[in-house]
Amino acid sequence: MIQSKHESTPLCRIPEGTRVRLHELGGCPKARAKLYAMGLTPGTELEIIQSGSGPCKLRVRGSDLVLGHGMSQKVFACPLGNCPSEVSCNKK
Repeated sequence: MIQSKHESTPLCRIPEGTRVRLHELGGCPKARAKLYAMGLTPGTELEIIQSGSGPCKLRVRGSDLVLGHGMSQKVFACPLGNCPSEVSCNKK
């Protein structure tokens, strides 16, 4: 669960139904390139459709995406309304 107002959290730990703003992409350059190619770029708004220990389902830019659990641990986001800009988020 998201613990404080301005923390970014891995997508796999954000509750279902939450709308978030993408803050940071971790992982190796190849993983980041794959995420960028799917439209997951810092500042993008998305909705968590399903999260937890399995795949993470997202709705981003009008499309549904599924990320494996490992990949979703490398994507950090803040809830909308609690993260006015990407710069104000602090990685957990």
